[in-house]
Amino acid sequence: MDSSQNKSSTRQAHRRRLPPEERVAQILDAALEQFSQHGFNATRMDDIARACGLSKGGLYVHFGSKDAVFEALLERALTRTNWDELPQLAQGASARAVATWIVDRLHAALLEPQSIAILRLLISERQRVPTRLEQWREGVLRMRAQQVTARIHDDLAASISPDSVLARHPWLALSPVMHTVLWQALFGEGTAPDDDARQAHIDLLCALLE
Repeated sequence: MDSSQNKSSTRQAHRRRLPPEERVAQILDAALEQFSQHGFNATRMDDIARACGLSKGGLYVHFGSKDAVFEALLERALTRTNWDELPQLAQGASARAVATWIVDRLHAALLEPQSIAILRLLISERQRVPTRLEQWREGVLRMRAQQVTARIHDDLAASISPDSVLARHPWLALSPVMHTVLWQALFGEGTAPDDDARQAHIDLLCALLE
């Protein structure tokens, strides 16, 4: 099969009828790739439609604007991780089990490659898309802080000393992963400021919880 036949087969595969959730995911993946390659401002809806094998009209069925596409990317990053059912120290869970649960969810939420790609895009385009950068800060980073601090306040308050630095400043639970997030955004996925930053984060939380 020659290259033109390959391209035709790819376009046909993209244009086959998909459930709406699958189509939206396909559009968002294509949009993130286009934004990362060309920048937010330089990317057109035509480019996104072409990248996922849709007509422009087909793209507008799902998203009315490029801004709406970007907002959906942020929302997907925001809701990717399940923050329910934190293990309870008061019910016999070890400090290490609790620390591992928190760190696993922080890493899944903030170190997922698409989240890093969005942050890198926002850093490079911050002068041109200040509203999008603010959306990331307010929607993603603050939400993560609120989820973790709420769990510590609501679920662990009875199990740790009120004089504990973690009880007084629960946002500190995020500090190590945020350091790794910025490191990866600057130097690339798969890099870390320490050979085992995740384990060091767990050890730190264990010390704070105990």
